[in-house]
Amino acid sequence: MKRGYADTPQGQIHYMTAGEGEPLFLLHKTGSSRQYWKLMPLLAKRYRTFAPDNLGSGNSDPLPPNVEVADLARSMVHFMDFLRIKKAHIFGFHTGNKIATEMAAAWPSRVDRLILCGHTHSIMAEHEALNAALKAQVGPSIRKFESEPDGSHLVKQWAAEFGHVANMWWETTNFAREKLTPELFQQRRERVIEQLQIRDVAEVYRAIFAFDLGARMRRIKARTLIIEVATPQEEHLGRQGERLVKLVPGSRLATVEHSAGGTVVEVEAEEMARLILDFLQG
Repeated sequence: MKRGYADTPQGQIHYMTAGEGEPLFLLHKTGSSRQYWKLMPLLAKRYRTFAPDNLGSGNSDPLPPNVEVADLARSMVHFMDFLRIKKAHIFGFHTGNKIATEMAAAWPSRVDRLILCGHTHSIMAEHEALNAALKAQVGPSIRKFESEPDGSHLVKQWAAEFGHVANMWWETTNFAREKLTPELFQQRRERVIEQLQIRDVAEVYRAIFAFDLGARMRRIKARTLIIEVATPQEEHLGRQGERLVKLVPGSRLATVEHSAGGTVVEVEAEEMARLILDFLQG
């Protein structure tokens, strides 16, 4: 696996790449391309695979001011230009599925086959329902405190962000299901590093909340696979995949039942790779 930096008008984009063949881009959820450490080698057996860090994440440059999802999508198109790639398959997970959707809607000639993946709360067709479900997930991590003359709000902000990082490190709800291994500790370290490298997580989510996923999906012309990651914790939301495939003519749906905890593109990497490869080669 190789690493590199691409110069774009919005700033430098850090990326990892492996394999040969048709280009396949892996767009990550809020965090960084480290999430694909296990999935990428499986896909690289068949494809020239790229995993870039979004602007404001990982080792890429900071976010542009007043960023929108369209800006992040445009930066990925410029990333393709740097690599001299005219057209690529795109896989997007959570935040990545919004960026991938916008790429397919606004730059259809640059997207070959499209794969949109996410837990139920991340792939809801109705804008208000999606935002409500997403805020229930990420609300504590993006809380902002009212400014105080004595600066005490900064202490509160510091404590809240420290508490969020500490919870990511310990993640005690999964201790009963996860075997404590050197690999697990390494994953925890990298997850904390990812969080600390995000320049402004609240600004990222502000852009996501403003993005109407369902409306933009109606503009997609690419052959599309939607992967819904279903968990027991989100049964109350109801399955959303059937609603989404109606927005994109000819699209297909796959469902991954995920109850093991952890990040699905890591824990279920083999199953995810099978779904992606079957779709791309079908």
